[in-house]
Amino acid sequence: MVTIYLISLFISPQLWIEPFIGLRLDLLVYPAWLVYLFMKGKGPDIFKFKAQDKIFIAFLIWLYLSIILNSKNEFTADLSINYIKWFLLYRMLAVSIDTSEAFRSTINRLLLIVFVIVVEAIQHKYSVDGIGWAGQSLAWVDQSVLDAGGTGRTRWINIFDGPGVFCVMFTLALPFLLVKQDSHYSFSTRFMYLLLLLPLLLAIWTTGSRGGFLATLVIFASYSLSRMNISVGRMMKVGGLIGVVFMLAPGYMTAIKDDNKSAQHRVDMWVEGIEMVQQNPLLGIGRGNFSSYTGSLIAHNSAIEIMGELGFPGLFFWFAFIYMSIKTIMQAQINATDPETKSYYRGLIICIIGYIANSMFVTLEYETFYFILALSRSINNQENSDVEFNSVDVRRVVFIGIGFYVLLKIFVRIY
Repeated sequence: MVTIYLISLFISPQLWIEPFIGLRLDLLVYPAWLVYLFMKGKGPDIFKFKAQDKIFIAFLIWLYLSIILNSKNEFTADLSINYIKWFLLYRMLAVSIDTSEAFRSTINRLLLIVFVIVVEAIQHKYSVDGIGWAGQSLAWVDQSVLDAGGTGRTRWINIFDGPGVFCVMFTLALPFLLVKQDSHYSFSTRFMYLLLLLPLLLAIWTTGSRGGFLATLVIFASYSLSRMNISVGRMMKVGGLIGVVFMLAPGYMTAIKDDNKSAQHRVDMWVEGIEMVQQNPLLGIGRGNFSSYTGSLIAHNSAIEIMGELGFPGLFFWFAFIYMSIKTIMQAQINATDPETKSYYRGLIICIIGYIANSMFVTLEYETFYFILALSRSINNQENSDVEFNSVDVRRVVFIGIGFYVLLKIFVRIY
């Protein structure tokens, strides 16, 4: 069932391949998945909640309060249904992956499916007519790029129909290729996965995504630091490498100002997000109302959108959910004895970090986010552990939230 779900999410045959076009695979896969779990005797486990689940539930309660108390957006119903589906997905996936072998198998299947779309992205970028497999055209790009003989940016379909979101598919896979360079793997394995990095990086480049490019640098830096003793000198070397690579990137991926003013519009929306939470620090303006409030765009930043629409408590629960996911993996990585499993766990931590980095430029409140956090939650089942959310964790998350808000205000004022 996990494989069918991954195919429906990433390849989306229901949107472009006959005879699947028009099928509501979510209405088929989810019920079948539930029936399968109950037949295997795992159904009741869906309702056995631990700390990470309880934080997700608290986030959902706050989200629905924001909808009930101050939401007038016509898309609210869709959002409400989506979050119910995402919570169900999160729990079913966490219950389904109950061993380290199943965890690694899920990641490997994810990589295989993503690489199908890697081929599509490269072929789409260099196609004569600029039309992809699903009939999608290339996305917009700065006029200066077109004047220099370049082409548009690649995109896919479904939730990946924008270049920024499309790039997320590739940055999800990147950490799990990098950890295959760990020393306990054979030379042939390391060499094979090193070769696979080349088309994946090319696919990332074809999207022309600033957020994706930054996430790629963050992922490489995180992997490098995870293999080193983090001394000041080595951190400076990694930081210098990021700076060099960033300066060598195409201008339309690194410039703060561009012909279409996309970067400027993003900062404008961040300012709007600050105004929203200042007007109602407790509940925000209601989930789903960001574009109605601004009259044009969404935040293009997941944390700012959550903050503006759900207030500071909503932002706290959102950060706490991510924090607990990473804490769960870190504890399991310490306790794990199998070196391959430890590598996969580290890859998932880097994957989450890369996703958050990407979400600073694109609103990524999609099921991909809850998919990777469900992978984290599944580790509790694999290790038969129970990671608590204690008072120290609460203070840390509060500090993270305050730090985020202060740094955001400083940035927009400087800008």
